Order: sequence, then structure tokens, then C-alpha cells
Amino acid sequence: MVQKRRRDRRWIFWVIFLALLAGAGAVCYFVWDGYFRDKSGDAVEDLDAANVVTVTTQTTEKAQGDETEVVEKEKVIQYDGEDPNLAEGLTGAITYAGVSGDVLMIRVNIDQYLAGGSCVLSVAEFGEVIYTDTAEIVDSAATATCEGFNVPVAAIGEGEFVITVNLESGGKTGVISGGASV
Repeated sequence: MVQKRRRDRRWIFWVIFLALLAGAGAVCYFVWDGYFRDKSGDAVEDLDAANVVTVTTQTTEKAQGDETEVVEKEKVIQYDGEDPNLAEGLTGAITYAGVSGDVLMIRVNIDQYLAGGSCVLSVAEFGEVIYTDTAEIVDSAATATCEGFNVPVAAIGEGEFVITVNLESGGKTGVISGGASV
């Protein structure tokens, strides 16, 4: 009786396994390389062109002598408009005036950088002041803000209100006005 020789097919499993492993390694390499290659180039492009001052020099040699010509590019002006910190008065805006629960929240942003001072809130209805409050001025990176006003709705009632915030800091004053509905 002749015995049939059985073929060993384990080598097919190992070849497929190694091919899949090499393919996964190649995919990982391309993803890794593409991710970091894009990040290094984007960092420079993300900068605001108006805030970057670039001075480059270009040297060219003339054919007849050793003279070199240096050409400098024009410097970029960093700011458009006037510096609000040099203004005579204080300016700003009421950034939020809305009811949350039973409180009228009023938030004020000041255009100038101030290290201290006070904000005096007046809430008026039909030309008559019905509520006042005072808060300190808090400095931020380039501007300032009032600490914030939380006016109880029970103290003012419902209706249309005129909001006035008087600012005072460092000998300068200003008035910010707005409105709110409760």
C-alpha cells in the first residue's frame, strides 16, 4: 500500500501573515510621515501675515566687479487704526444682557487695558433709574472687563430697560449704553 504524502500548508499561513504585517507597517509609515510633514509646513502658514515682520536681504553680484547690492523689503506695519489705550475716554460694549433663571446677567467688555477702576451700573425704565450696582474693573491680556452684574429680576420687574454703565479708571471716564428685555 502506498502512503499518500500530505502537503504541509503552514508556510502559506506564514507568508500571508508576513505580507499583512509588511502592509500594515507601510500604511503606518505613510500616515505618520504625512501627518508630521503637513504639521511642520502649516505652522508658518497659520501665523497672521499682518503680525509678522519680515526683513530679508538679497545679495546679487555684478559681473564686472566685486560690488554687491543689498535690497531690503519694506517692513510690515503691525496695527491698523489707532491704539485704543491712547484715547481720551474709555469705550467698550455690553457683550451680554439676558435673563438666566431669575437673574438679569449683564457683561461689559472695555476696549482699553485697565489695571483697576470701577463700573457703575444704572438700570432705567421710562427714564427713571430703578436699580444701581457697582463692580470692579478686571484686567485681561489686551482689554479689560467689569466683574459682571447679576441683577435680580424681582428687583426690577419685567419690561424694556435702558442699561448704562459709567466707567472710571486712572482719571479717564466713559459711558457704555445698551438695552435689555425681561
